[in-house]
Amino acid sequence: MSQDLNIQNRSAIILWLFSGCLLIFLMVVVGGITRLTGSGLSITRWDVVTGSIPPMSDAAWDKEFAHYQESPQYKLINSHFGIH
Repeated sequence: MSQDLNIQNRSAIILWLFSGCLLIFLMVVVGGITRLTGSGLSITRWDVVTGSIPPMSDAAWDKEFAHYQESPQYKLINSHFGIH
């Protein structure tokens, strides 16, 4: 009985490790595709705590867009973009 539990535990650990390796592989592939196609997000600043909250006013959007306008992607590719 004890040996059966040991084999089950070992199988569960192996499955967990392979799952983790698969997820890491998928993250690398998706990141590579994103990088090669140039389809990533243009994050001008990364605020860890408040970065997931979008600007809540027109003035805040204007400020964020001004930061984006300073980025090379805006200058080289998206200079025709606007927010108004």
